[in-house]
Amino acid sequence: MMPRKLLKKINEARSRPGSLGAALVKGVAGSTGIKAGYALITFVTSILMANSLGPSGYGVYAYVIALVQMIAIPSELGIPGLAVREVAVANAQKDWGRMRSFIRWAQGTIGLLSLVCASLGATALLIWGDRIDPIRLSGIWLGLLLVPLVSLNALRGSLLRGLRKVLLGQIPEQIIRPLVLLLLLLVLPLVGIAIDSPLVGLAAHITSVAIAFTVGLILFYRNRPAELSTAKVNLQSPAWFRSSIPFGLTAMMQLINGRTDILMLGFFRSDAEVGIYRVASQIAALVVFGLQIVNSIQGPYIAHLYATGDKARLQLMITRSSQVVTMFAMTAVAIIVLFGRYLIEMLYKPEFAAAFVPLVIICVGQLVNASIGSVASLLNMTGHERDTTKSIFIGASVNIALNLILTPRWGIIGAATATTITLIVWNFIMWSKVRSRLGIEPSAFRLPMSRP
Repeated sequence: MMPRKLLKKINEARSRPGSLGAALVKGVAGSTGIKAGYALITFVTSILMANSLGPSGYGVYAYVIALVQMIAIPSELGIPGLAVREVAVANAQKDWGRMRSFIRWAQGTIGLLSLVCASLGATALLIWGDRIDPIRLSGIWLGLLLVPLVSLNALRGSLLRGLRKVLLGQIPEQIIRPLVLLLLLLVLPLVGIAIDSPLVGLAAHITSVAIAFTVGLILFYRNRPAELSTAKVNLQSPAWFRSSIPFGLTAMMQLINGRTDILMLGFFRSDAEVGIYRVASQIAALVVFGLQIVNSIQGPYIAHLYATGDKARLQLMITRSSQVVTMFAMTAVAIIVLFGRYLIEMLYKPEFAAAFVPLVIICVGQLVNASIGSVASLLNMTGHERDTTKSIFIGASVNIALNLILTPRWGIIGAATATTITLIVWNFIMWSKVRSRLGIEPSAFRLPMSRP
Protein backbone atom coordinates (compact mmCIF):
# COMPACT_ATOMS: atom_id res chain seq x y z
CA MET A 1 0.00 0.00 0.00
CA MET A 2 2.73 2.41 1.00
CA PRO A 3 4.82 1.92 -2.19
CA ARG A 4 1.70 2.50 -4.26
CA LYS A 5 0.95 5.79 -2.46
CA LEU A 6 4.56 6.87 -2.81
CA LEU A 7 4.58 6.17 -6.55
CA LYS A 8 1.32 8.09 -6.90
CA LYS A 9 2.80 11.14 -5.18
CA ILE A 10 5.96 10.98 -7.28
CA ASN A 11 3.95 10.80 -10.50
CA GLU A 12 1.83 13.75 -9.37
CA ALA A 13 4.97 15.80 -8.68
CA ARG A 14 6.49 14.89 -12.02
CA SER A 15 3.30 15.82 -13.86
CA ARG A 16 3.55 19.46 -12.77
CA PRO A 17 6.20 20.86 -15.15
CA GLY A 18 7.98 23.92 -13.87
CA SER A 19 7.12 23.18 -10.22
CA LEU A 20 9.74 22.79 -7.54
CA GLY A 21 8.51 19.27 -6.81
CA ALA A 22 8.85 18.23 -10.44
CA ALA A 23 12.38 19.61 -10.64
CA LEU A 24 13.36 17.99 -7.36
CA VAL A 25 11.93 14.57 -8.29
CA LYS A 26 13.65 14.75 -11.67
CA GLY A 27 16.91 15.73 -10.00
CA VAL A 28 16.67 12.92 -7.45
CA ALA A 29 15.93 10.34 -10.14
CA GLY A 30 18.79 11.49 -12.35
CA SER A 31 21.25 11.93 -9.50
CA THR A 32 20.41 8.49 -8.14
CA GLY A 33 21.40 7.00 -11.48
CA ILE A 34 24.61 9.02 -11.62
CA LYS A 35 25.53 8.29 -8.02
CA ALA A 36 24.77 4.61 -8.47
CA GLY A 37 27.01 4.52 -11.54
CA TYR A 38 29.71 6.42 -9.66
CA ALA A 39 29.52 4.09 -6.66
CA LEU A 40 29.73 1.00 -8.84
CA ILE A 41 32.60 2.28 -10.99
CA THR A 42 34.52 3.56 -7.97
CA PHE A 43 34.03 0.31 -6.11
CA VAL A 44 35.32 -1.77 -9.03
CA THR A 45 38.21 0.65 -9.51
CA SER A 46 39.20 0.47 -5.84
CA ILE A 47 39.22 -3.33 -6.02
CA LEU A 48 41.46 -3.32 -9.10
CA MET A 49 43.77 -0.67 -7.68
CA ALA A 50 44.03 -2.27 -4.24
CA ASN A 51 44.68 -5.76 -5.59
CA SER A 52 47.19 -4.47 -8.16
CA LEU A 53 49.18 -2.35 -5.72
CA GLY A 54 48.77 -4.42 -2.55
CA PRO A 55 48.22 -2.89 0.90
CA SER A 56 51.48 -0.90 0.96
CA GLY A 57 51.26 0.48 -2.56
CA TYR A 58 47.57 1.27 -2.17
CA GLY A 59 48.42 2.99 1.11
CA VAL A 60 50.90 5.29 -0.63
CA TYR A 61 48.33 6.04 -3.34
CA ALA A 62 45.63 6.87 -0.78
CA TYR A 63 48.00 8.97 1.34
CA VAL A 64 49.11 11.11 -1.61
CA ILE A 65 45.52 11.71 -2.78
CA ALA A 66 44.50 12.74 0.76
CA LEU A 67 47.49 15.07 1.09
CA VAL A 68 46.90 16.73 -2.28
CA GLN A 69 43.24 17.30 -1.40
CA MET A 70 44.36 19.07 1.78
CA ILE A 71 46.73 21.28 -0.24
CA ALA A 72 43.98 22.12 -2.74
CA ILE A 73 41.43 23.34 -0.17
CA PRO A 74 43.06 26.75 0.50
CA SER A 75 43.12 27.40 -3.25
CA GLU A 76 39.34 26.98 -3.42
CA LEU A 77 38.80 29.45 -0.56
CA GLY A 78 35.28 28.11 -0.14
CA ILE A 79 34.27 29.64 -3.48
CA PRO A 80 32.60 26.47 -4.88
CA GLY A 81 30.24 26.39 -1.90
CA LEU A 82 29.49 30.09 -2.23
CA ALA A 83 29.00 29.68 -5.99
CA VAL A 84 25.93 27.46 -5.56
CA ARG A 85 24.19 30.13 -3.49
CA GLU A 86 25.31 33.17 -5.49
CA VAL A 87 24.49 31.70 -8.88
CA ALA A 88 21.15 30.29 -7.66
CA VAL A 89 20.10 33.67 -6.26
CA ALA A 90 21.30 35.59 -9.35
CA ASN A 91 19.53 33.10 -11.61
CA ALA A 92 16.27 33.43 -9.67
CA GLN A 93 16.48 37.23 -9.86
CA LYS A 94 17.66 37.24 -13.50
CA ASP A 95 20.60 39.37 -12.39
CA TRP A 96 22.98 38.40 -15.19
CA GLY A 97 25.50 41.13 -14.41
CA ARG A 98 25.92 39.85 -10.88
CA MET A 99 26.27 36.27 -12.11
CA ARG A 100 28.86 37.10 -14.77
CA SER A 101 30.83 39.22 -12.33
CA PHE A 102 30.87 36.46 -9.73
CA ILE A 103 31.93 33.80 -12.24
CA ARG A 104 34.79 35.95 -13.51
CA TRP A 105 35.96 36.70 -9.96
CA ALA A 106 35.66 33.04 -8.90
CA GLN A 107 37.62 31.68 -11.85
CA GLY A 108 40.41 34.21 -11.51
CA THR A 109 40.72 33.83 -7.75
CA ILE A 110 40.79 30.03 -7.76
CA GLY A 111 43.19 29.90 -10.70
CA LEU A 112 45.67 32.22 -8.97
CA LEU A 113 45.39 30.60 -5.55
CA SER A 114 45.79 27.08 -6.93
CA LEU A 115 49.07 28.04 -8.56
CA VAL A 116 50.24 29.63 -5.32
CA CYS A 117 49.36 26.53 -3.29
CA ALA A 118 51.04 24.19 -5.77
CA SER A 119 54.16 26.38 -5.73
CA LEU A 120 54.25 26.40 -1.93
CA GLY A 121 53.91 22.62 -1.93
CA ALA A 122 56.78 22.29 -4.40
CA THR A 123 58.93 24.61 -2.28
CA ALA A 124 58.24 22.50 0.82
CA LEU A 125 59.28 19.36 -1.06
CA LEU A 126 62.53 20.98 -2.17
CA ILE A 127 63.35 21.93 1.42
CA TRP A 128 62.18 18.83 3.34
CA GLY A 129 61.92 16.22 0.59
CA ASP A 130 64.97 14.28 1.81
CA ARG A 131 63.00 13.31 4.94
CA ILE A 132 60.23 11.61 2.93
CA ASP A 133 60.22 8.08 1.58
CA PRO A 134 61.33 8.23 -2.10
CA ILE A 135 58.16 6.58 -3.42
CA ARG A 136 55.96 8.92 -1.41
CA LEU A 137 58.06 11.89 -2.47
CA SER A 138 57.69 11.07 -6.16
CA GLY A 139 53.98 10.54 -5.64
CA ILE A 140 53.51 13.93 -4.00
CA TRP A 141 55.39 15.65 -6.84
CA LEU A 142 52.96 14.02 -9.28
CA GLY A 143 50.02 14.91 -7.06
CA LEU A 144 50.79 18.63 -7.14
CA LEU A 145 49.64 18.62 -10.76
CA LEU A 146 46.15 17.88 -9.45
CA VAL A 147 45.80 21.05 -7.35
CA PRO A 148 44.52 23.48 -10.04
CA LEU A 149 42.49 20.75 -11.77
CA VAL A 150 40.72 19.67 -8.58
CA SER A 151 39.96 23.26 -7.53
CA LEU A 152 38.59 24.40 -10.88
CA ASN A 153 36.65 21.16 -11.29
CA ALA A 154 34.89 21.87 -8.01
CA LEU A 155 33.96 25.36 -9.23
CA ARG A 156 32.57 24.12 -12.55
CA GLY A 157 30.30 21.63 -10.81
CA SER A 158 29.05 24.26 -8.35
CA LEU A 159 28.25 26.76 -11.10
CA LEU A 160 26.14 24.21 -12.94
CA ARG A 161 24.37 23.23 -9.72
CA GLY A 162 23.60 26.88 -9.06
CA LEU A 163 22.02 27.06 -12.51
CA ARG A 164 19.91 24.02 -11.56
CA LYS A 165 21.88 21.91 -14.04
CA VAL A 166 22.35 19.44 -11.23
CA LEU A 167 22.86 16.35 -13.36
CA LEU A 168 25.28 18.02 -15.78
CA GLY A 169 27.24 19.36 -12.83
CA GLN A 170 27.83 15.83 -11.59
CA ILE A 171 28.77 14.14 -14.86
CA PRO A 172 32.46 15.16 -15.10
CA GLU A 173 33.41 14.16 -11.55
CA GLN A 174 30.92 11.39 -10.93
CA ILE A 175 30.99 9.63 -14.31
CA ILE A 176 33.79 10.79 -16.61
CA ARG A 177 36.65 10.77 -14.09
CA PRO A 178 36.02 7.35 -12.49
CA LEU A 179 35.13 5.77 -15.83
CA VAL A 180 38.34 6.99 -17.47
CA LEU A 181 40.36 5.75 -14.47
CA LEU A 182 38.69 2.35 -14.66
CA LEU A 183 39.36 2.09 -18.40
CA LEU A 184 43.00 3.01 -17.86
CA LEU A 185 43.40 0.31 -15.20
CA LEU A 186 41.94 -2.22 -17.62
CA VAL A 187 43.77 -1.09 -20.77
CA LEU A 188 47.27 -0.27 -19.49
CA PRO A 189 48.17 -3.90 -18.64
CA LEU A 190 47.04 -4.93 -22.13
CA VAL A 191 49.64 -2.61 -23.69
CA GLY A 192 52.42 -3.77 -21.39
CA ILE A 193 52.16 -1.18 -18.59
CA ALA A 194 51.73 -3.00 -15.29
CA ILE A 195 49.83 -1.31 -12.46
CA ASP A 196 52.42 -2.43 -9.91
CA SER A 197 53.52 0.94 -8.55
CA PRO A 198 51.59 3.74 -6.81
CA LEU A 199 53.24 6.15 -9.27
CA VAL A 200 51.51 4.43 -12.19
CA GLY A 201 48.23 4.54 -10.29
CA LEU A 202 48.67 8.24 -9.58
CA ALA A 203 49.52 8.98 -13.21
CA ALA A 204 46.31 7.25 -14.29
CA HIS A 205 44.37 9.24 -11.69
CA ILE A 206 45.80 12.55 -12.92
CA THR A 207 44.90 11.67 -16.51
CA SER A 208 41.31 10.94 -15.52
CA VAL A 209 40.99 14.23 -13.63
CA ALA A 210 42.40 16.21 -16.59
CA ILE A 211 39.87 14.64 -18.98
CA ALA A 212 37.01 15.29 -16.55
CA PHE A 213 38.14 18.92 -16.25
CA THR A 214 37.98 19.38 -20.03
CA VAL A 215 34.51 17.84 -20.25
CA GLY A 216 33.27 20.01 -17.37
CA LEU A 217 34.56 23.14 -19.05
CA ILE A 218 32.72 22.29 -22.28
CA LEU A 219 29.48 21.50 -20.43
CA PHE A 220 29.51 24.78 -18.53
CA TYR A 221 30.08 27.00 -21.56
CA ARG A 222 27.39 25.18 -23.53
CA ASN A 223 24.79 25.53 -20.76
CA ARG A 224 25.41 28.97 -19.30
CA PRO A 225 22.61 31.54 -19.82
CA ALA A 226 22.90 33.34 -23.16
CA GLU A 227 22.44 36.69 -21.36
CA LEU A 228 25.80 36.33 -19.63
CA SER A 229 27.74 37.18 -22.76
CA THR A 230 26.33 40.73 -22.87
CA ALA A 231 25.83 41.35 -19.14
CA LYS A 232 27.76 44.21 -17.53
CA VAL A 233 30.50 43.24 -15.13
CA ASN A 234 30.37 44.86 -11.68
CA LEU A 235 32.85 43.15 -9.37
CA GLN A 236 32.11 42.92 -5.64
CA SER A 237 35.33 41.16 -4.70
CA PRO A 238 35.57 42.27 -1.05
CA ALA A 239 31.99 41.16 -0.28
CA TRP A 240 32.42 37.81 -2.04
CA PHE A 241 35.78 37.29 -0.40
CA ARG A 242 34.30 37.83 3.07
CA SER A 243 31.38 35.50 2.31
CA SER A 244 33.65 32.80 0.91
CA ILE A 245 35.85 32.59 4.00
CA PRO A 246 33.28 30.71 6.15
CA PHE A 247 32.65 28.33 3.23
CA GLY A 248 36.41 27.82 2.87
CA LEU A 249 36.91 27.16 6.56
CA THR A 250 33.98 24.76 6.52
CA ALA A 251 35.38 22.89 3.51
CA MET A 252 38.80 22.72 5.17
CA MET A 253 37.35 21.41 8.42
CA GLN A 254 35.24 18.87 6.53
CA LEU A 255 38.31 17.65 4.67
CA ILE A 256 40.26 17.46 7.92
CA ASN A 257 37.44 15.36 9.33
CA GLY A 258 37.50 13.17 6.25
CA ARG A 259 41.25 12.83 5.78
CA THR A 260 42.84 13.13 9.23
CA ASP A 261 42.53 9.38 9.76
CA ILE A 262 44.42 8.59 6.54
CA LEU A 263 47.11 11.21 7.16
CA MET A 264 47.57 10.18 10.81
CA LEU A 265 47.86 6.52 9.85
CA GLY A 266 50.39 7.46 7.19
CA PHE A 267 52.40 9.41 9.77
CA PHE A 268 52.29 6.99 12.70
CA ARG A 269 51.75 3.58 11.11
CA SER A 270 52.70 1.61 8.01
CA ASP A 271 51.61 2.14 4.42
CA ALA A 272 49.93 -1.28 4.56
CA GLU A 273 47.62 -0.12 7.36
CA VAL A 274 46.73 2.95 5.33
CA GLY A 275 45.76 0.73 2.40
CA ILE A 276 43.65 -1.59 4.58
CA TYR A 277 41.90 1.35 6.24
CA ARG A 278 41.22 2.95 2.85
CA VAL A 279 39.30 -0.16 1.79
CA ALA A 280 37.19 0.03 4.98
CA SER A 281 36.41 3.73 4.59
CA GLN A 282 35.43 3.33 0.93
CA ILE A 283 32.96 0.55 1.67
CA ALA A 284 31.53 2.50 4.65
CA ALA A 285 30.89 5.45 2.34
CA LEU A 286 28.03 3.44 0.81
CA VAL A 287 26.03 4.11 4.00
CA VAL A 288 25.76 7.82 3.13
CA PHE A 289 25.06 7.20 -0.54
CA GLY A 290 21.53 8.56 -0.17
CA LEU A 291 22.68 11.60 1.79
CA GLN A 292 25.22 12.45 -0.91
CA ILE A 293 22.49 12.34 -3.56
CA VAL A 294 20.24 14.64 -1.54
CA ASN A 295 23.05 17.08 -0.70
CA SER A 296 24.08 17.35 -4.35
CA ILE A 297 20.55 18.41 -5.29
CA GLN A 298 18.92 20.25 -2.41
CA GLY A 299 21.23 23.25 -2.06
CA PRO A 300 19.62 25.55 -4.68
CA TYR A 301 16.10 24.52 -3.60
CA ILE A 302 16.84 25.25 0.05
CA ALA A 303 18.13 28.71 -0.91
CA HIS A 304 15.07 29.32 -3.10
CA LEU A 305 12.46 28.25 -0.52
CA TYR A 306 14.19 30.11 2.30
CA ALA A 307 14.50 33.28 0.20
CA THR A 308 10.78 33.17 -0.62
CA GLY A 309 9.81 32.49 3.00
CA ASP A 310 8.13 29.17 2.24
CA LYS A 311 9.10 27.45 5.48
CA ALA A 312 6.34 24.84 5.30
CA ARG A 313 7.52 23.47 1.95
CA LEU A 314 11.12 23.62 3.13
CA GLN A 315 10.31 21.53 6.20
CA LEU A 316 8.34 19.04 4.12
CA MET A 317 11.16 18.64 1.60
CA ILE A 318 13.77 18.18 4.33
CA THR A 319 11.68 15.68 6.30
CA ARG A 320 10.85 13.50 3.31
CA SER A 321 14.42 13.43 2.03
CA SER A 322 15.83 12.67 5.51
CA GLN A 323 13.43 9.76 5.96
CA VAL A 324 14.45 8.20 2.64
CA VAL A 325 18.15 8.74 3.41
CA THR A 326 17.83 7.12 6.84
CA MET A 327 16.01 4.07 5.48
CA PHE A 328 18.72 3.55 2.89
CA ALA A 329 21.49 3.98 5.47
CA MET A 330 19.97 1.47 7.89
CA THR A 331 19.63 -1.09 5.10
CA ALA A 332 23.26 -0.55 4.01
CA VAL A 333 24.58 -0.94 7.57
CA ALA A 334 22.61 -4.17 8.07
CA ILE A 335 24.04 -5.64 4.86
CA ILE A 336 27.60 -4.59 5.73
CA VAL A 337 27.43 -6.01 9.27
CA LEU A 338 26.01 -9.33 8.05
CA PHE A 339 28.00 -9.83 4.85
CA GLY A 340 30.89 -7.34 4.95
CA ARG A 341 33.51 -9.89 6.02
CA TYR A 342 32.59 -12.24 3.18
CA LEU A 343 32.56 -9.36 0.71
CA ILE A 344 36.09 -8.31 1.64
CA GLU A 345 37.41 -11.87 1.53
CA MET A 346 35.78 -12.49 -1.85
CA LEU A 347 36.82 -9.28 -3.62
CA TYR A 348 40.19 -8.37 -2.12
CA LYS A 349 43.46 -10.11 -1.41
CA PRO A 350 43.76 -11.92 1.97
CA GLU A 351 45.93 -9.06 3.29
CA PHE A 352 42.87 -6.80 3.34
CA ALA A 353 40.80 -9.03 5.67
CA ALA A 354 41.64 -6.79 8.63
CA ALA A 355 39.42 -4.05 7.13
CA PHE A 356 36.19 -5.56 8.50
CA VAL A 357 36.33 -4.36 12.12
CA PRO A 358 37.17 -0.71 11.28
CA LEU A 359 34.48 -0.92 8.57
CA VAL A 360 31.78 -1.75 11.13
CA ILE A 361 33.00 0.99 13.49
CA ILE A 362 32.90 3.65 10.75
CA CYS A 363 29.43 2.49 9.70
CA VAL A 364 28.08 3.49 13.13
CA GLY A 365 29.24 7.08 12.62
CA GLN A 366 27.98 7.18 9.05
CA LEU A 367 24.54 5.95 10.15
CA VAL A 368 24.30 8.86 12.58
CA ASN A 369 25.55 11.18 9.85
CA ALA A 370 22.81 10.03 7.47
CA SER A 371 19.96 10.12 10.00
CA ILE A 372 20.69 13.69 11.17
CA GLY A 373 20.05 14.98 7.65
CA SER A 374 21.37 17.78 5.42
CA VAL A 375 22.36 20.06 8.30
CA ALA A 376 25.34 21.66 6.58
CA SER A 377 23.36 22.46 3.42
CA LEU A 378 20.56 24.01 5.48
CA LEU A 379 22.91 26.32 7.34
CA ASN A 380 25.06 27.22 4.32
CA MET A 381 22.16 27.91 1.95
CA THR A 382 20.32 30.14 4.45
CA GLY A 383 23.17 32.49 5.32
CA HIS A 384 24.27 30.72 8.51
CA GLU A 385 27.51 29.35 7.12
CA ARG A 386 29.43 30.67 10.13
CA ASP A 387 27.51 28.25 12.35
CA THR A 388 28.59 25.42 10.05
CA THR A 389 32.19 26.57 10.29
CA LYS A 390 32.12 26.72 14.07
CA SER A 391 30.48 23.30 14.36
CA ILE A 392 32.86 21.58 12.00
CA PHE A 393 35.81 23.33 13.64
CA ILE A 394 34.83 21.70 16.91
CA GLY A 395 34.48 18.37 15.12
CA ALA A 396 37.87 18.75 13.43
CA SER A 397 39.50 19.59 16.75
CA VAL A 398 37.96 16.50 18.33
CA ASN A 399 39.05 14.42 15.32
CA ILE A 400 42.67 15.55 15.47
CA ALA A 401 42.87 15.08 19.24
CA LEU A 402 41.34 11.60 19.13
CA ASN A 403 43.51 10.50 16.21
CA LEU A 404 46.63 11.69 18.02
CA ILE A 405 45.61 9.65 21.06
CA LEU A 406 44.13 6.54 19.46
CA THR A 407 45.89 6.01 16.10
CA PRO A 408 49.50 5.56 17.32
CA ARG A 409 48.38 2.91 19.82
CA TRP A 410 45.55 1.06 18.05
CA GLY A 411 46.20 1.79 14.38
CA ILE A 412 43.22 1.29 12.07
CA ILE A 413 40.85 0.53 14.99
CA GLY A 414 41.86 3.77 16.69
CA ALA A 415 41.47 5.79 13.49
CA ALA A 416 38.01 4.32 12.86
CA THR A 417 36.91 5.06 16.42
CA ALA A 418 38.13 8.65 16.18
CA THR A 419 36.26 9.14 12.90
CA THR A 420 33.00 7.75 14.28
CA ILE A 421 33.06 9.85 17.46
CA THR A 422 33.81 12.93 15.37
CA LEU A 423 30.87 12.29 13.03
CA ILE A 424 28.52 11.97 15.98
CA VAL A 425 29.78 15.10 17.74
CA TRP A 426 29.64 17.58 14.86
CA ASN A 427 26.37 16.24 13.46
CA PHE A 428 24.57 16.76 16.76
CA ILE A 429 26.05 20.23 17.14
CA MET A 430 24.78 21.28 13.69
CA TRP A 431 21.44 19.57 14.29
CA SER A 432 20.99 21.82 17.32
CA LYS A 433 22.03 24.90 15.30
CA VAL A 434 19.51 24.20 12.52
CA ARG A 435 16.67 23.80 14.99
CA SER A 436 17.51 26.98 16.89
CA ARG A 437 18.35 29.21 13.88
CA LEU A 438 15.76 28.06 11.35
CA GLY A 439 13.08 26.35 13.37
CA ILE A 440 13.47 23.37 11.04
CA GLU A 441 13.81 19.74 12.11
CA PRO A 442 16.51 18.37 9.76
CA SER A 443 16.48 14.72 10.81
CA ALA A 444 14.15 11.92 9.82
CA PHE A 445 12.46 12.18 13.20
CA ARG A 446 9.96 15.02 13.68
CA LEU A 447 11.00 15.94 17.21
CA PRO A 448 9.04 18.76 18.89
CA MET A 449 10.63 22.22 18.90
CA SER A 450 11.29 23.90 22.23
CA ARG A 451 9.27 27.09 22.57
CA PRO A 452 11.13 30.32 23.48
